[in-house]
Amino acid sequence: MTVYDLTHVIEESMPVYPGTDVPRLSTACSLEKDGFKETLITMFTHTGTHIDCPEHLFQSGESTDKKDISSFFGKGCILDFSFLKENAIITKKYLLESEKIINASDFVILHTGWARFWNFPKYFGNFPVLDKQAAQYLSQFNLKGIGLDTISLDPVNHELINHKIILSKHICIIENLNNTEKLIGKEFLFACLPLKIKNGDGSPIRAAGIVL
Repeated sequence: MTVYDLTHVIEESMPVYPGTDVPRLSTACSLEKDGFKETLITMFTHTGTHIDCPEHLFQSGESTDKKDISSFFGKGCILDFSFLKENAIITKKYLLESEKIINASDFVILHTGWARFWNFPKYFGNFPVLDKQAAQYLSQFNLKGIGLDTISLDPVNHELINHKIILSKHICIIENLNNTEKLIGKEFLFACLPLKIKNGDGSPIRAAGIVL
C-alpha cells in the first residue's frame, strides 16, 4: 500500500483566498517555560487544503459534524486536464469522455497542474475552471465529493455558481489539493476527513490518496 499526501502545509506565509486573513500560529506554551509545547492556531475554516460542506452556502444541516464519516472516504478517480492552457474552460464535452470512470467513483479529482503555482500570485487567477454545464453534469452523479488542485471551483471574485450547483446536490468540494499528478493512471481510495466542528461549513483536512 502506498499513501500519497495531497495536502499543502499550513503556515503563516501560505496563500489564502483574497480577502481572507492568513492563519496565525503562536506559541501558547513552550518547552523552556512550561515543560511542554502547545500552539494557538487562528484561521478560517476554508484555509489551505480544505473541504466545503453544503452548510457553506445552504442551511442544509449537512455540516462537518453531521455528515457521516463515510462521506469523506471512498473510491477516487483523476481526470487529467493539465494539457489545458490558462483561462481554459473545462466543458461537459471533456467530462463525457470519462463518464464510465466518473460513474464508478465516489470522488472526482480534477488535476490541472495549477498546484505548481502555490505561493505565487499566479495561483489566484487564470486557472482552468468548470463551466456551468459541466458542473451540472457532474452534479448528476452519485458522488461524495469533487476535488481540485486550484483555489476554487469558481473563478476568484466571481459568483459561486459552480459551488451552488454542487453543494445543493449534497456533494462536498475539496480545494487546494497538492501532488494530484502522482495518482494519474492509478486506482486509489481518497480520504478527506475534516475536523468535527459543530455546524461546520468546512474544515482544513489532511487529504490522502491510497493505492492498495
